[in-house]
Amino acid sequence: MMHDDEIAALAKGMAPFVRECVADAIKISPELAQQVATAVRLLHESPPIVEPQKAVPRIVRVKRDDAGNFIPVYDGDN
Repeated sequence: MMHDDEIAALAKGMAPFVRECVADAIKISPELAQQVATAVRLLHESPPIVEPQKAVPRIVRVKRDDAGNFIPVYDGDN
């Protein structure tokens, strides 16, 4: 059986060969490969997608109380 350090060394040495085999199998042009690499880099550098905050309630009408003060009535209020 191989030890972890032997497996790591083998994988490190084979990485360029595997990359070359994949490139040959795909037959990707250098220009397209550069564009793909740029797109991947942009995806990694992009800020994380955050959930939009809850929408601010919308005022649908304004009424007055007994003292004459304006009372907003929001969308969804009864």
